[in-house]
Amino acid sequence: MHRVVVTGMGMATSLGPDVPTCWRRLLAGDNGIGKISFWDSSEYATRVAAEIPDIPEPPALPGLPHQACQRSVRLFLQPAREAFADAGLDRVSIEPRQIGVAVGISVNYLDMALLKHYFQLRHADRPAIDLERFKSEGRQPENSFFRRMGDLVAGVPARVLRLSGPVVVCDTACAASASAICEAFRLVRRGRVRAMIAGGSAALVNPIAILAFALLGALSRNANPEEASRPFDRNRDGFVMGEGAGAVILESLESARERGARIYAEMSGCATTLNAHNLTDPSPQGASEANAMTLALRDAHLEPRDIDYIAAHGTSTPKNDVVETSAIKRVFGTHAPRLLVSSNKGQIGHTIAAAGVMNLVCAVKAITGGIVPPTMHLRNPDPECDLDYVANQSRPASVRAALANAFAFGGENAVVAVKAYAN
Repeated sequence: MHRVVVTGMGMATSLGPDVPTCWRRLLAGDNGIGKISFWDSSEYATRVAAEIPDIPEPPALPGLPHQACQRSVRLFLQPAREAFADAGLDRVSIEPRQIGVAVGISVNYLDMALLKHYFQLRHADRPAIDLERFKSEGRQPENSFFRRMGDLVAGVPARVLRLSGPVVVCDTACAASASAICEAFRLVRRGRVRAMIAGGSAALVNPIAILAFALLGALSRNANPEEASRPFDRNRDGFVMGEGAGAVILESLESARERGARIYAEMSGCATTLNAHNLTDPSPQGASEANAMTLALRDAHLEPRDIDYIAAHGTSTPKNDVVETSAIKRVFGTHAPRLLVSSNKGQIGHTIAAAGVMNLVCAVKAITGGIVPPTMHLRNPDPECDLDYVANQSRPASVRAALANAFAFGGENAVVAVKAYAN
């Protein structure tokens, strides 16, 4: 079994297009949430989001027009390239088949162009497609086949960076990028490859996605961008949709040493569990979420007392924040009050499939920088959420080891354990 280290990181959120910008603004408490500008949301119950207005187009690839790539595909390419360069892999030659890509993506099927196209072909008197019209007029919009291919989120960066190692695409909702990171970790630890680009992407600030999550009752109805997302606050009423993508380079320690790479931290373990309880709600008393943290600690050969910081899932929904708090106390017992716990969703919204990798980047930066990012907009403490959530201001701290949590709709949970690198 090989030790696995983090040698590169990339990040794109509503706060900025790269890790240095995002991290500086997270520590400063800046808010990336604002009024929805992509369309007129005045008739929506939800009117705020964390948008990324400018996503670069991918380079021309043979057989793949850039218009064929959904926003989430284009969005992931940016941090994937940043992480690749940050790890120095653009300067040191590693055999292409020794580097793979693992990406989390979710709700990839919501294609606005196709929805509009099929809606126009409906029967006038009932909610069904008019098959006769479809036969004569139903040619799909250009590039619609490519736009439905979720695997492009991994395939495009692999082609751009000329990689031919294993490819993994995970769709486990809000745990997707953490699930992908777990799969990448296992491939590197087993010696299947020298390195993996791992992360996730989500670009769901569109009318249909916002409507769907609002109908589930998951989104905040607060129109004030400074109050809509407030994890662990007594007055929280739902999450804010956020666009974002992130990537890390997971590499075997031998490979990193061989090429003299900078090592940020060591990824020492991970775990995934399934609630098998409810489509949208967390498990009762956080039993399954607690089990995921316990198994991640066990996989990492860490004790609860070794953890100093938890990058929490912290969605700002009434149920999640209480259950996550309960799960943490269940796992950490008397050590729980000494933990620093924070959620970045008060600043960048809930980035769905990218949420896990966002938390991992925060955990690694907390370890390397000796400072923990805040939980913003936490002004009215909830008596059921009674841990130290680093409210409203980042805090210097010595972080030896941390957990990054990702708990998803559908009951999928993924937890990553990371610690300071030591020879």
